[in-house]
Amino acid sequence: MIRTRFRTFTGPLTSTALSLLSLIFTPTTLLAAEDEAVAIFTQAQATAGQAGYQENCASCHGNTLEGFGLIPSLTGAVFASRWGNKPADQLAKSVNRMPPGAEGSLDPSEYTQILAYVLEHNGMHAGAAALPTGIEALAALTIPASELNNAGAASSAPLLYNSDGPLVSSSRLESLTAVTDDMLLNPPADDWLNWRRTRDAFGHSTLNQIDKENVEDLQLAWSWSLPQGENMMTPIVHDGVMFAYSYGDVLQAMDAATGELLWSFQRPLEGGKSPGMKKGAAIYDDKIVIATSDIHLIAIEAKTGKIAWDHKVDGGGEDSFLFRSAPLIANGKAIIGLTGRTAVEGGDFIFALDMDTGEEVWRFYTIARPDEPGGHTWNGLPLEERNGGSIWIPGSFDADLNLVYFGPAPTYDTNPLRTPHPDPNMTRDALYTNSTVALHADTGELAWHYQHISNDQLDHDWAFERQIMDLRIKGVNRKAVVTGGKLAIFEALDAATGEYLFSFDLDMQNVVTEIDTRTGRKTISPAAIPELDQVISQYSMPGICPDWLGARNMQSTAYNPNTKMLYIPISDTCLDDNSGERWQKYPDDATKGSWGIIKAVNLETQEVVWEQRQSGPQASANMTTDSGLLFIGSVDRWFKALDQDNGELLWERRLDNALNSYPVTYRVDGKQYVAVATNSGGIHTRTMKGAAGITLPVAGATMWVFALPD
Repeated sequence: MIRTRFRTFTGPLTSTALSLLSLIFTPTTLLAAEDEAVAIFTQAQATAGQAGYQENCASCHGNTLEGFGLIPSLTGAVFASRWGNKPADQLAKSVNRMPPGAEGSLDPSEYTQILAYVLEHNGMHAGAAALPTGIEALAALTIPASELNNAGAASSAPLLYNSDGPLVSSSRLESLTAVTDDMLLNPPADDWLNWRRTRDAFGHSTLNQIDKENVEDLQLAWSWSLPQGENMMTPIVHDGVMFAYSYGDVLQAMDAATGELLWSFQRPLEGGKSPGMKKGAAIYDDKIVIATSDIHLIAIEAKTGKIAWDHKVDGGGEDSFLFRSAPLIANGKAIIGLTGRTAVEGGDFIFALDMDTGEEVWRFYTIARPDEPGGHTWNGLPLEERNGGSIWIPGSFDADLNLVYFGPAPTYDTNPLRTPHPDPNMTRDALYTNSTVALHADTGELAWHYQHISNDQLDHDWAFERQIMDLRIKGVNRKAVVTGGKLAIFEALDAATGEYLFSFDLDMQNVVTEIDTRTGRKTISPAAIPELDQVISQYSMPGICPDWLGARNMQSTAYNPNTKMLYIPISDTCLDDNSGERWQKYPDDATKGSWGIIKAVNLETQEVVWEQRQSGPQASANMTTDSGLLFIGSVDRWFKALDQDNGELLWERRLDNALNSYPVTYRVDGKQYVAVATNSGGIHTRTMKGAAGITLPVAGATMWVFALPD
C-alpha cells in the first residue's frame, strides 16, 4: 500500500506537506459575491495543461485526476465543494507547490496551464480570455461553484450497469449453492471463494490440469471490458459464476466459462463521492458483500443482484475514511478495516457485521486509547492528536484458534513522536501501528499483538497479508503467522500467542542494521534517523533504501504449503532526495534496469532458493498451483507463468494494460481457467512505469480469462 505522507519534525507544516493537505482541507475563505469576476481560460491553455498534468501530476493524482488513498481526487463533487466560489489564487498556490520535493520548478505559465486543465476537467468551459499567470491577478477571480457542481454530478460513473435482476435465464444462477462456513474452511477445488482463495491468504490453488508441460498451450477463453479506472480486483468464483467488483462500485455476475453477463449492480454513491479502487468482494450463504466508496457495506443477492441489506458505517467525518480492502468472512460475520482519508482523530478501526442482519457486532480501534492497554505508547498525546492505523489489506482467519489477523499501518503525523515525553512511563511506540493484531472473531477482543517496528518515521509499513501456516522451526512444529513489510524483512510469529519466531531480510534495505534473534527488536541505522529539524518529504532521505514506495507493497506473496516455498514480488527502488531520481540498490551492469524481482524462499530454512529479475516491476499478486506453476503480472503488461522450482519462464502473454490486480484460477465443467484483470493502475504502477521507462495506455480495463484448447 502507498500513502504519500509529508511530515515535519519541528515547527509548522512545510510547503511540501501543505501542497497535499491544502487539497484535502477546505480553505477558509468567504463565498464569492455575485458580482465577482470568474476565472476564465483559453482552450490552448487547457490543452497544454493536460500535457503538463500528465508529465508532472498524474503519477500521484492519477490519469483521470482520481487520486489515491490520502492523495486527494482533483475532480468530482468533493473537489467542487472545497474549491467552488473560492478565489482562484487559493487553488493556484497549491498547484504551484507541485511536484512535491520540486516546488516551483515549472515555469509560471506551465502552472497556470495545469490549473486551466484541472478546471476544464471539472466542467468549466474555455473562453476567449486567458487565465492570468500572476497569483495576485488570480486572487481577483472566483471559481464558479455552479459549473463545478455540474462536473461533480457527472464525475461519478453513470448508472449504466444496473440490471434489476438476472439479464438472462441461466442454469449457473439457478443451481448456485449457498456458501457455508465449512466451504470457506475447505474451499472446493473448483472455486475461488476468498481474496487469496483461502482465509490463510496463501494465494494457492490445488488445481493441476494446467501444468508445466502444457501451459505453453494456454490461449484466450474469453474477455470482458471492465469500468475504466484503477482497480486491484480479485474476482470471486463459485459454482461456475464469477463475481467481479470493479472501479465505479460496479458488481457484475458472469458465466465463468463463457463470459456471458448474468446480472450487474452499481452503487449510486452518496454526495457525489468519487469512486475508489477495490480489492474485491466476499461471498457467504447466498450473498455477495461489497465495501463501497461512500463507506457502506452492502450485501447483494448472489442469484439476482438485488440488495439484501445496506449498512452505513458510523464514525468519523464525511470524508474521513476509505475502504481499500475486501471483507473477510468468519463465523457468519463480515470483518473489514478502514483506511483514513485524512489524519482522523482517534485513528482507524476494524469492525464486524452480522451477515444475516447487516448490524454491527463489534469494533476494534487500531489506535490505542489513552485509558486502555497500549495507551501509554503515544508519548502522552490526547486521543484527538493520535491518528493512523489504517487497514489496507483484508484480514486472515484461523478457525481452530478463532482468531482474525490484521496489520495496521503507521501514523500520519510522526512529529509528536520525535521527542521523548518527560514521564518515563510514556513510550513512543505508537501502538498498534506496524503491528500484527490478533482479534477474537466473535467479539473483536484483542488476543495478542506484536509490533514489527515502533515509531516508524519513514512510512515503512507492515500492513500487508498475514499468512497462517504450519512450519517446523528448530525441530518443533509451530502454527505461525508470516508477514513482511516494505523493507522486505519477513517475520514469523506464533499464531496462538504472538511469540516471535524468526526474521529473514531479503537485502533490499539499509534502514535496519540488526535484528535481535530472541525478540525481533530492530536497531535502526543512525543515517535513517532524521535530525530534529529535518524535514522528510515524499522523496524520503538521501540514500535510504527502500523509499516510501517500499521494496514490497500490496503485490501479495504466494505460498505453496506442499513445498513450504514463499514467492515474493519485489521492487528494487530507492530515491534521491534532491533530484527525485529513482535508482536501484544494486545498480551494477548485471542488474541495471531490472526493477522487478521475484525471490523464492524456503520458509523452513529461511533461505532464498532462487531469484529472478525483470525490467518490468511486478504489479499483480503472485499465484501458485499444485502443478508447480507460478503466475505473475507486471507493470509493462506481461502476464507470465513460471516454474516454481527455478523461475524458468514457461508462458507469457502481453495484455492491454498493467496487471494491477490479483489473479485467480478455477474450474468449470472439468476445465481449468486462469483469470486476471488489467487497468490503469494505482500509485505504485504509475510511479514505477516512469522509473522503468514504460509507456501505458491512458485507458484500458479488461478481465482476461485463459484456458487450454479443447
